[in-house]
Amino acid sequence: MKKSIFTLLLALTAVSALHAESFTGNVVVTRNGQNHDSNVTFTVTQDDNGLNTIVMQQVPLFGTLTINNVTAATVNGVTVYSAERNVATSLGNMNTVLFARTVNGMMAANVTIPTENTTIWFNTVGNHFQLPNSDMESWTNEYGEPDRWHGFKTATGTYAGTSAALVKLEQSDDVRSGATGHSAVMTANSLIGIVANGTMTNGRLNAGAMSASSTSNHAEMDMNNGTDDFYMPLYAKPDKFNVWLKYTQGTPNANYKASVSVKTFDGTYYQEPCDKEYTNLSGSIVSTPIPAGGWTQYSFPFDYDSYAANHAASEAIFVTFSTNGTPGQGSKNDKLYVDDMELVYLAEMTDLRYQGVTIEGWNPAVMAYSMQMASEPNLDDFAASVTGASAVVIKTMEKTGNNTYRIAISAVPGDLQDASCYVITVTVGSAVMRGDVDGNQSVDIGDVTALIDYLLSGNSDNIDLVAADMDENADVNISDVTSLVDYLLSGN
Repeated sequence: MKKSIFTLLLALTAVSALHAESFTGNVVVTRNGQNHDSNVTFTVTQDDNGLNTIVMQQVPLFGTLTINNVTAATVNGVTVYSAERNVATSLGNMNTVLFARTVNGMMAANVTIPTENTTIWFNTVGNHFQLPNSDMESWTNEYGEPDRWHGFKTATGTYAGTSAALVKLEQSDDVRSGATGHSAVMTANSLIGIVANGTMTNGRLNAGAMSASSTSNHAEMDMNNGTDDFYMPLYAKPDKFNVWLKYTQGTPNANYKASVSVKTFDGTYYQEPCDKEYTNLSGSIVSTPIPAGGWTQYSFPFDYDSYAANHAASEAIFVTFSTNGTPGQGSKNDKLYVDDMELVYLAEMTDLRYQGVTIEGWNPAVMAYSMQMASEPNLDDFAASVTGASAVVIKTMEKTGNNTYRIAISAVPGDLQDASCYVITVTVGSAVMRGDVDGNQSVDIGDVTALIDYLLSGNSDNIDLVAADMDENADVNISDVTSLVDYLLSGN
């Protein structure tokens, strides 16, 4: 995760007014290793032109932050906001880059201030985009299970007590190399020759039959009949599920393997093993059986295409681990260790086009481009392709000089982390005369004066920023003044 970002997670019922929404919750500001927390109100107000003003009230250390002229785009019910602005704070004016996201009355926002080593975390309902207690460090559950994760001690069903006495889910000090703290370990057991698999889920287990193969023995999740502790909401579609696993066997057998199941669904009742065909699934990881071996990080991609016909929303995520993929198989003392889970959200731009044609010199690693046009550019002529199940493309255009425009096209992942922004500088009219800052078709001492005035005032209304960028690094600063003076003195 980025360390130099403001990450604000807002999740709460929005208070709607005409062209306005407000969100209130707790914010934690981490700056230079120190945390500061407070309740903060976040307001989004839209004008008649579709532009938005975002106000963060009384952020600790920074005061009230107001970001104007924020562009928004709505895709599949998700609205994503984007802006790069110089913002007044109690610590002075700071350049900020904003990406924000609203869905189902909740908001998440990521504001980057490159000059400040500060993170702001706004949170009202837990971590929106990651699994709670994914590092297995919190074990305050009265049943001795990891918080938000469950074994047979919290199971329902006729044989729940018997299963809890047989099958263990425990805290372990056995962790992967380079890690500290704890992991979770589930251990299989056997009764009269029948193996009871070790199982852990973020839903709830049901032990309803003596037969290991009966679907009355299952893990289940249901937003309507379960408590929050047995239900895990999802706020964006992840692209991968990463997890560290270690699998040992009581009786070595290469045919026996552990299993991992992760499903996204609409939140209505679902169970595994299934007792019928369920049409409320929206996605599933593409998992392979886990062979016996030491600590290994697995990365499982999600498959949504195979479930598209269900037209199901991704409102919840259901995760289950087992010491064997087949109920009743394996051996006594099979152990599966689990630690450090992560949901990965992608937003990788794969193509950048103008009027349907890939921009010359396109390379995903290159963030800045230049174009010459005969007339004012049309933002609708620019398009991009991105990977990522929750990725959204945001486009903005600003006039930066008499004949120059800045096109910013951003690829924003579902969790708003690691968004990428590609900038296209468009010059309208004749080719740029490098150094002709004042646009009079001549490079002279007047251009030096105009450039210094801009750096002191920040007013670019009467200058050409492309021509002022002497070293062509997409940033106009004092080094460009030096380059311009050197050019006037040397002639090259």
